Amino acid sequence: MQNKQAKLKEKIKVLEEKNKNIKKNNSSNNLNLGIRISIDLVSTITVAVLIGLGIDKIFSTHPIFFIIFLLLGIITGFYNIIRLMNKLK
Repeated sequence: MQNKQAKLKEKIKVLEEKNKNIKKNNSSNNLNLGIRISIDLVSTITVAVLIGLGIDKIFSTHPIFFIIFLLLGIITGFYNIIRLMNKLK
């Protein structure tokens, strides 16, 4: 009887350790995903704004291309996020 209890306790310990490892891996994967999403969004908007400001400076049309490329950057950033979320499914 004690032999069975000892084996059962060993199995429980092994399963608990596996469960802890799985939780650690999931939390780090979620953190990596969150960082990737935020970098994708911020970088696309930043690049688009810089392109818009550059074109405005070249043609002396200050707010027009800035606004156009800002909107394009936002749309592209959210499109990338939606595409990434569809890959995860």
